[in-house]
Amino acid sequence: MPTSLPPPLWLAGCLLLGLFLCLMLGLLCHNRWCKTMCRRRDLLAQLAERERLACDVHDALLQGMQGILLSFQSVGQRFPAGSAERAAIEHLLDQGDAALADGRQRLQALRPPIKGGNTKNAG
Repeated sequence: MPTSLPPPLWLAGCLLLGLFLCLMLGLLCHNRWCKTMCRRRDLLAQLAERERLACDVHDALLQGMQGILLSFQSVGQRFPAGSAERAAIEHLLDQGDAALADGRQRLQALRPPIKGGNTKNAG
């Protein structure tokens, strides 16, 4: 303890300095907490947007493609079995089915996992 200041004044100064340091530490912790919560909120918003986009793409693109494949199947059945035209259409249908399955797998990868692991009622 310095001898130039009276003990009560020295003690008061130390207490004020300690209080100031505690306040600064509290503000620093609060600032970090706020930044963490903002990052979390942004991440949740990003995940929600990905889910929304996945649903939109599934509804529009994949269901439209399924309709086109069904139309091609109907046209292909008009040709006699074993004809070159029917074989070509069936080949295109196989490629379309593969593309449709790939699209569904990619969309499933965009979606967050379902709690409990039950995928029967998903999508």
